[in-house]
Amino acid sequence: MAELENLNTEEEYTPNIVDLDGEPFEVIDAITYDDRNFVALVKYTEEDEFDEDEDGEFIVLEEIEKDGEFMLSTIDDEELYTEVGDAFITRFDQMFEDDITD
Repeated sequence: MAELENLNTEEEYTPNIVDLDGEPFEVIDAITYDDRNFVALVKYTEEDEFDEDEDGEFIVLEEIEKDGEFMLSTIDDEELYTEVGDAFITRFDQMFEDDITD
């Protein structure tokens, strides 16, 4: 009888964690908007923890290059912040809609 190998073909998920002011945040998505790169982050908690105060909010930061190093920066332009946030919300809606219809 042949031995079955690698029954679980899905890759194990490893969160992308960044430290912001001493607090861990997980990068949940990234987009390019108006030729600039942005990331959406949520406060990171261990998988088996559940935060009842969690309301699905995320923050948006811009990825910038400074002196050859990539870093995350706040978005000072409120209109741009709103536009990019809306773009992420649209992506999240589409991702969840695809999951529901599959």
